[in-house]
Order: sequence, then C-alpha cells, then structure tokens
Amino acid sequence: MDCTFQTKEGRFNYRVGAIITSELGLLVVSNAKEPFFYSVGGRVKMGETADAAIEREVYEETGSQIKTKALGFIHENFFTSDLTGEEYHEISFYYYVELQNTEIFCESCNEFDEEEQLQWVLFDRLTQLDIRPTFLKELTKNKNETIQHLVQRESID
Repeated sequence: MDCTFQTKEGRFNYRVGAIITSELGLLVVSNAKEPFFYSVGGRVKMGETADAAIEREVYEETGSQIKTKALGFIHENFFTSDLTGEEYHEISFYYYVELQNTEIFCESCNEFDEEEQLQWVLFDRLTQLDIRPTFLKELTKNKNETIQHLVQRESID
C-alpha cells in the first residue's frame, strides 16, 4: 500500500525521485496524459524506507539496479494536479543515482495506468521544457555534495 491518503483539504503523498544523469543529460519520464516531464520514482510503500523505495522504483522504471545513490534533496511540494484538480501536499526525497547498466528500458505505468517513456534531456535544454518539480530544471553535470531542503508552493490563480 502506497503512503498516500486523502483528506478534506486534498491529498498527501510521500515519494522518492531519482536524479539520473550522464553525458546525455538528465533522464526524465513522460506519459501521454500529462504534458510535462518528471523524475524516475514514485510513492513509498507503507513500512518501506526511502532507500528501499528508490531501489525498487528505479528498477521498476529503468530495468537497472542502482550502482550508487546519495540523498540530494528533501522537497516539500504544494500543488494542484493538472489532471484531477486535486490539491497535493507532497514530501519527496530525491537521490542522485548512478545506474549499474547503461541499457535502460521502461515498462512502467503511472497511477492513471498510462504507459511511461524514458527520455534523456541535455542539460542546456532543461530550462526550455516543462519539468516538474521545477528545481530539476536547474541541475547541472556537477552534483551538489550537501543535502538541500526545498519548499515549493505553486501559485493558485
């Protein structure tokens, strides 16, 4: 069971994300229903550690085991879903991840049962695309050695 629940005010999510980079850029995920890119990752399961969740999610979405990982960001995200209009309060742990295998494939689906696709985006193109959360657009080839805590509130019109 995923660590997500509904309240009167909206939905709470606990998730993990993988920041996977190479000379090709940043590895992102997309699907046919959502008009933006996002990180490899997903919800943590009840009783599962964030470390175990990132290992599971990366394998499910890339077909590769993790070679190395390091926590990079704790992200508190408050937003409204483009698809459902639901208000979200999400806490995510983003890990810098190095894959064991360079040959990757995606056979996963999102929560709406839409097939997902993997794509490498060059670092100099990140700012030109709709990538969420937006702090991923500011990544470079160089990894920050400290854990950063970010709070992002989507402005509601």
